[in-house]
Amino acid sequence: MLFNMRLTQRIPDKDHLRREVETNINTRNAKATSVNWRFTSQDDRRKLARLYPRFST
Repeated sequence: MLFNMRLTQRIPDKDHLRREVETNINTRNAKATSVNWRFTSQDDRRKLARLYPRFST
């Protein structure tokens, strides 16, 4: 998130940074942008098969 803020000036202190981050969060939330999933659950299971338990039927 922070790397996407594209800040144009230096941040002098923690309080200023906190306000900048909160402003950015509120702006992003107001846009209500949906998530563009690049991975389907089938892709996930195929690529990460070693992490899923195997059950015999």
